[in-house]
Amino acid sequence: FPSGIYHLAAGGETSWHGYARHIIARARQAGQPLRVSPDRVIPIRSTDYPTQARRPHNSRLDTTRLREAFGLTLPDWREGLDHILQQIL
Repeated sequence: FPSGIYHLAAGGETSWHGYARHIIARARQAGQPLRVSPDRVIPIRSTDYPTQARRPHNSRLDTTRLREAFGLTLPDWREGLDHILQQIL
């Protein structure tokens, strides 16, 4: 296989907002007594959250090279997260 950088990441795309909403939705479905609902999670832009570290505008990992070289397509990120949440909730 060709040398280079191969990104290994779950399939699909999301933001921190989408990730948080998914966790809250699954926790509520599991009967966790949360006072927040997924609809109450408000997205913000990185530029609206001041930090000393510069944040990239796009931090998605492109897994095309991995898929083409090895024929690997990883499951959607929700599948892995749901599996972990089932274990801890």
